[in-house]
Amino acid sequence: SDDAGIRPLRYFNVYSNRLNGTLPENLRLRMCFYFDVGRNELSGDLPRDLGQKFVELRSLHLDHNNFRGPLPSTYNNVGNGRLESLTINHNRLTGQVPGDRRLYNKLVEYTLHENRFSSLHGGNCRLEIPYGEMVEFKADCDICRCDGYFNLCRRWCRGK
Repeated sequence: SDDAGIRPLRYFNVYSNRLNGTLPENLRLRMCFYFDVGRNELSGDLPRDLGQKFVELRSLHLDHNNFRGPLPSTYNNVGNGRLESLTINHNRLTGQVPGDRRLYNKLVEYTLHENRFSSLHGGNCRLEIPYGEMVEFKADCDICRCDGYFNLCRRWCRGK
């Protein structure tokens, strides 16, 4: 068969389709810049290699599912550090939220609330303006400790 006419997938959106099962390892979506599986019934661990394989990714939406286990540290470098939006809220993720992003500070939207995380690595706080470009950051108030320039945690947790 001739696959010369097949183009790499750039945009993947199956938002709110009642999909179940797990996300497989070894997805070959190197050129994908938008990946949204939010508001489904997906479960299991997040694939560890997603952070290494999606080199062009700018938006990653895994919110409102039943993912469990830790957030892999490889997700800090998704899209070669050019990720702009990461939504992993409303899952069952556990452990510490990794945050070693010394060279990667392009995240504008980062929502990770309504999970079961035990702590938040301090590197996540450096994503905030003026060091990074973060304007929306949501974490559970019992782990959120970012009180930098805009006090994102304090603003999010006010009244909760």
